[in-house]
Amino acid sequence: MNLTHHLPPADPVRTAAPEPIYSVGTLVYNKRQLIVLFVWLMWNDFGITLMESIGSLNKVMMRDHGATYTQMALLGSIGGFITPWINPWVSTWSDRHRGPYGRRRPFLLIATPIFAVFLMAIPFMPDFFRWLEQFPFMAGLFRQIPMNGPAFFIGVCGLVAGMFNAVVLAIFSYLYWDVVPESVLGRFNSLKANVALIAGLLWSFFIFGLADHHMKAVYVGTGLFSLAIYLLSVWKIQEGEYPPPEVHTKGSILAPVRAYFVECFSESFYLWIFCASLFWQLGNNGGWYQFNYLHYDLNLDLTTLGWVDGWAKMATTGFGLLLGFSIGTFTDRLKPVRLMAPALMLLTIVVFWSYFFIHDKWSYLIAFCLNNLVQFVLGIIVGAFTVEVFPREKLGQFCSAQAVFYQVICNLAGPLTGMLFDRLQNNRMGYLWTAFFYLLSALAYGKVYLLWKKRSGGFPVPQAESLSR
Repeated sequence: MNLTHHLPPADPVRTAAPEPIYSVGTLVYNKRQLIVLFVWLMWNDFGITLMESIGSLNKVMMRDHGATYTQMALLGSIGGFITPWINPWVSTWSDRHRGPYGRRRPFLLIATPIFAVFLMAIPFMPDFFRWLEQFPFMAGLFRQIPMNGPAFFIGVCGLVAGMFNAVVLAIFSYLYWDVVPESVLGRFNSLKANVALIAGLLWSFFIFGLADHHMKAVYVGTGLFSLAIYLLSVWKIQEGEYPPPEVHTKGSILAPVRAYFVECFSESFYLWIFCASLFWQLGNNGGWYQFNYLHYDLNLDLTTLGWVDGWAKMATTGFGLLLGFSIGTFTDRLKPVRLMAPALMLLTIVVFWSYFFIHDKWSYLIAFCLNNLVQFVLGIIVGAFTVEVFPREKLGQFCSAQAVFYQVICNLAGPLTGMLFDRLQNNRMGYLWTAFFYLLSALAYGKVYLLWKKRSGGFPVPQAESLSR
């Protein structure tokens, strides 16, 4: 009897699983490189969120210097009619630009410092006005201004900053979509939303309340810090290579203008997206009157509002850290176009309920927490939605067309809205205004989904020459 046991042959060395590769255009990342990219993009979003937060104080200063709602709306509309024509020009230019630093980064590296300088100058405008007023000629000229002089100067400086901010906000979104693989956009947007919340916490808890007594320090200190980290992050991000842009053959010198409007406004699918975005923006306009209800009607000072805002962001941050990545993954798998309408409908319900519920800082805290949670989810969805529905080759062009569409109409509606609320003398109605237009937006996004489903998501890249035949 043979007791010798033959050992089974050794298992062959298992081939290591291939490292996942992520690509977008000519850019290819392994997992480590993708993480490095996300880190720099997160700092990018942190910086722009803080700079955006500073601008929320502009209207507070104008109101404190005696400007009416109508005056602020009229002044805002002046800049609003200029910005829509800058956006498509710059956006389309960046789509077609080819250079050693990419097609997006040069615009950000130029526009961001100019935006920051004018932003930081805003709280000094009343002093600048009073200095100029010493000169008889300037004093006589200022008497022709149909509103309080310091408020007017704050508004004008804010308009100039806003024009460059519009360039930054447009291009930095395009940069994200150019360098982040579409397969991970939902997860990227969840991280991005968490970083924006962290920046918001810093603003709400440690900076916003200081504006009651240190307005200039808030603008300058926050502006310089945000500018430095934003420019550093833009410099560290690398873009890929792009194919040469197509040559427009029809329309002579106006060929690019003709191609822009023919391509962006000839397909009903894109027009419905533009309408949905318009209703959303009209709803957002009610936020200013909601703030005034809290600040002037309920007498909540900036410190209290910052405290409430900070705790609401804290709750949202906790939610985002626990579930944000899962929501991003869910968005990637289910497709954001399916989720826009339900998410906006939920937000509509929360805002409508807030009209009846908010009466002090504690009720505001509860309502604002709910609002922020839904906005967080919606922010993840919309970032991926844009890339899903617009042609990637002409992303800047279509995003700017969407912005032109809603900005022109919102600016026409702005003075009328200001006159309406001056007449109503009821800031609380801002909640009903927002809920109404959010409802219209949700219905329009539902129509977008039906069109997308009918075409099975297959919308060709529009070409002006073929569309005009």
